[in-house]
Amino acid sequence: MCSVDEEGAEVFEVLKLIEPLELKCRKCLFEDGNVVLQKKFVYCKTCFVSMVTHKFRATIGKSKLVNRGERVLVCVSGSQSSVTLLHMIWTGLQQSTYKRLTFDPVVLYIDESVLYDYPQDQVNKIQELFEKYGLTYHIVKFAAAVYSDNCLNEDTNIDQYNDKLKNIFSNLSDLTLKEDMLMKLRKRAITKLAELLKCTRIMTAENEHKLSIRLLSNVALGRGSQISLDIGLSVNNKNNDKTSLVTIRPIRNLSAKEIAYYALFNKLEDFMHSNFLTATSEDESIQKTTERFVNDLQVDFPSTVSTIFRTGEKISEKTSAIAYCLLCQGIMDVNMSPSSAMEATKYSKYVSLMGVKALKLSLNDLKNENTNEKKCNGCKCKNKQDLKEEIIMNLCYACTHIIQDLESLDDLPEEILNKEKEKLQFKKMEEQIKDFLL
Repeated sequence: MCSVDEEGAEVFEVLKLIEPLELKCRKCLFEDGNVVLQKKFVYCKTCFVSMVTHKFRATIGKSKLVNRGERVLVCVSGSQSSVTLLHMIWTGLQQSTYKRLTFDPVVLYIDESVLYDYPQDQVNKIQELFEKYGLTYHIVKFAAAVYSDNCLNEDTNIDQYNDKLKNIFSNLSDLTLKEDMLMKLRKRAITKLAELLKCTRIMTAENEHKLSIRLLSNVALGRGSQISLDIGLSVNNKNNDKTSLVTIRPIRNLSAKEIAYYALFNKLEDFMHSNFLTATSEDESIQKTTERFVNDLQVDFPSTVSTIFRTGEKISEKTSAIAYCLLCQGIMDVNMSPSSAMEATKYSKYVSLMGVKALKLSLNDLKNENTNEKKCNGCKCKNKQDLKEEIIMNLCYACTHIIQDLESLDDLPEEILNKEKEKLQFKKMEEQIKDFLL
């Protein structure tokens, strides 16, 4: 490479020679390499599969989260990561005595074909895969898992449930809110099914790459206090008083490239399908924009995903939660100072809606003023408006935007509505008898 100095003479820059990659496996030092990780680590096929399997088993073993004979719900969506997780568990069950996995897996597949255009034979292919492994499995309709208490059996009201689920997503105009709502309803469905199947542990198949994207997108959505729930190895379902459910992510330390090569070497077929983000531009949703941002950086800087992932672990919430969101069951930001970013965002929103009038009122006065403007005395919609306001008061910042975008709350799961109706009744009763209390 050359350049011209002030006197016009050419100055040559000596380029550093790029060291060639070793062609032999860095672990066994004998076999030719088949995989290159982070542009410098070379592995042969045998050593690579062994290394990936060791990562998975070490994550479960060191954490000591699963006891002998414990029922574990393994969630399989048909993605490459979930099929890989299922294969790793099945392989672990076939090992010799001292290496064998000792928990009892129950495989779950939630059929979301009501929202997307699935191939007609996809569910049959997944069922054949489960039968091939010989594990206990359940295939459940998404709408039934969300609305029905008897979702493990055939339900005659499945058409009604499908219509309610479609109404929720058709009323959400923003693609970001649709994807966020889908994740929260899916989480509630998995938790309900784990209780019905009497499982105390839930295993999901998020990898390092997917969790890094989720971390950044959820921070952008206002879920910063829920980072530990989004990417943590184990998450306790603290909002559940009946059973102690723990969600485990055993392949969170594996990259997307490692999972892809593991599936290739073991000839695993995935069953991916379209979703809300399929065939959309990166400007249409926060999740898609974040995914494009991370993927572009990862091409030139192979440590991007791992850096985001490790940084997220360091800034995760360590304090005990005071309140949990009614919809996503995540940690809520309560007792925030007036100078916090959340309160500033709320104030800016009210100023945009109410104009100059908002500048003369405090934030609490603005909330009361906005509520009074929405209510209409003597109208049948007053109770529904009160219920919506009561639900919003028990939601986190991100879930508030979802509920506000819905025209009607009638399509929400019954446990959410019943819980808030009961609270609203107690509140009205308390107002009626407060003058008679000592």
